[in-house]
Amino acid sequence: MNKLFFLLLIGIATVSCAQTNNDNIMDQLTFEGRVEKAENQVQLYWPGTSVSFQLKGKYLDLILSDDLGESEYALIIDGEEQERIITPSIEKSTIRIWEAEQLETHSFTLHRRNDFSKGTTILHGIETDGVIQKVPSKNKSIEFYGNSITVGYANEDHTGSDNPLYTNNYKAFSAITARHFDATLTCIAKSGIGITVSWFDLVMPELYDRFNPNDPSSKWDFQKNIPDLVVVNLLQNDSWLYLYRDNENYRKRIGNIVPDKEFIVEHYAAFLQQLINKYPQSNIICVLGCMDIVKEGSPWPGYVQEAMKKTKSPNLNFLRMPYLAKTAHPSANMHQEMANTLIEFIEKNNLL
Repeated sequence: MNKLFFLLLIGIATVSCAQTNNDNIMDQLTFEGRVEKAENQVQLYWPGTSVSFQLKGKYLDLILSDDLGESEYALIIDGEEQERIITPSIEKSTIRIWEAEQLETHSFTLHRRNDFSKGTTILHGIETDGVIQKVPSKNKSIEFYGNSITVGYANEDHTGSDNPLYTNNYKAFSAITARHFDATLTCIAKSGIGITVSWFDLVMPELYDRFNPNDPSSKWDFQKNIPDLVVVNLLQNDSWLYLYRDNENYRKRIGNIVPDKEFIVEHYAAFLQQLINKYPQSNIICVLGCMDIVKEGSPWPGYVQEAMKKTKSPNLNFLRMPYLAKTAHPSANMHQEMANTLIEFIEKNNLL
């Protein structure tokens, strides 16, 4: 491969180039995750959301805008992750992400790295001198519901400071697992979220059915994509916030009570039942970990198993991750270890 451009700037100057018919191009794009497409524009919100295609040409430009300018994407070329792309803010900008000296054929994927709270990206179009073709569709699908662990929060921060600027969903256990099985990835996750209380004013039972995560009236049609497998990894933030009963969100959601086993089991089982109702035929894995919620002596694995029994669903499975992240969020290496654990569990139990 010849010349690659990785633009990490906000407010990039427009590149002048020939434009291919945008209507035809949009029809050749393959999306993963909950993606909103309207009037030849695509809105990207959720971590792990991706756009893929094959290109035969000499250059590739993306026309993008973003309401905050903090959305980040991994550029994947021929299956290899390149540098990150930080979207421009508000103003529509044309960004050259690849060019070569001669005609070449490559596969491209744009994979959202970070949380939806970092901005909504609009893909207005693609410009190239070449031909864009659709990549083969995948036969399997995995849908994840989770918190910062599923997002991949700070997994590339080598300082141990848990800096969200080093979040990369492409290296999270969720995305790694989906790639292993060549399955489409849907990642309904938000750093800091819980089942009963979060570090902000939203909990997973209120978020899980949204198309646009920022709009409570935007509802997802669960019949659009029925996953072969659902993976749930939640409750870590609940367990932390139960220690901070003066927290504003705790007081708003829970009040003055101290949550007991029955409270936790009831709410977790209720959320599981919502997923079971949406996907009655899909296998569901209730994952816990790999932070201190699974440390030795933790009661939380027992709570999850009690909740699973309460639903009486035959499609539920439990997986306790090893206690890996003891001082900060899990690193990329820990995410790989988590993915290995999950993959082995899926294969051993024929869940996909």
